[in-house]
Amino acid sequence: MKAAIMPEAGKIDLIDVEIPQMQEDEILVKVKAVGICTFEQGFYYGKSKGFPFAGGHEICGVVEKVGAKVSQKFKEGDKVVVLSLTRCGECYYCRKGYDNQCENAKDTQKIKGIDGPGGFAEYFVAKGYEVFKIDESVPYERGILAEPLACVTHSLNVANVNSGDYALVCGAGAMGIIHLLLAKLRGAKVIVSEPNELRRKKALEFGADYVVDPINENLEEVVHDITDGRGVEKAFFTAGGKAAIEGAISALAIRGVLVIYGGTGANDCFTVDPKMFHYKEVTITGVTKHTKESIRVATELLSLKELPLDKLITSQFPFDKIEDAIKEAKSITSYRPIVKMY
Repeated sequence: MKAAIMPEAGKIDLIDVEIPQMQEDEILVKVKAVGICTFEQGFYYGKSKGFPFAGGHEICGVVEKVGAKVSQKFKEGDKVVVLSLTRCGECYYCRKGYDNQCENAKDTQKIKGIDGPGGFAEYFVAKGYEVFKIDESVPYERGILAEPLACVTHSLNVANVNSGDYALVCGAGAMGIIHLLLAKLRGAKVIVSEPNELRRKKALEFGADYVVDPINENLEEVVHDITDGRGVEKAFFTAGGKAAIEGAISALAIRGVLVIYGGTGANDCFTVDPKMFHYKEVTITGVTKHTKESIRVATELLSLKELPLDKLITSQFPFDKIEDAIKEAKSITSYRPIVKMY
């Protein structure tokens, strides 16, 4: 099969490799579409290390072959998404239901001798529990959003977003927009904080109730004006570093919850006055990855016509133009470029 490999930062090669050997508890998936995430961009632009690297983890395709010991009912031709993450089911955290924190989670080499998820390839082998059916009406291009939908669903579950809540989303990139969409679906009013004017306009198009420019406006004052001085019940950091996190904290209402969803850097450490915890009873927490339950929910969300997920697919590239797709992903107007294998 053909696979895309990064031998070093700034370079991608399409090479011929053997299709991974399938075990009896695994499924062979013919890949149809893969999304380009910031994870892959990090390696391409040299922010992440570990080469050679095989990217691609937002995978949609069809079942090619099912192992004899796969307990789920799959058949050849089923439309599926793959969310590849080790879950042993037996460690302390798996048994508590925190399967995204599995103590035995590890990165497996899908392509022999090369680290990385390995979804940028014509075929993908996954454990039966990593493969989920989706509705046949869902296009492959939309299907690649299952993984980010599952991660954001976990984020909203941790925050416990309810109808009538005011939610602040810091950042209007792809993850910020998905937070916006799913919070609206749960009945929240959503304020989006985003310094880029174009992305603020797009946030309004996706249904934001309010947008704020955190550079030229006082976020705390604007939020308190909107909420009659209370602040927001929920806040989500998806991008923007230390300034965005501190802005979100200042906007929290009594018993407000801030979820740190996005990645942070060495310079993003922040301080909090402990009186906020004592007097306002706020919660600052975070999320990582997705749970089996949030994946199940995400596969159902894909078929909801009320969610304009197709608008997040901003460009499509054939497999042999994958490097162009990764470069396109850096554009401010880009949400999810995808690579198509058909």
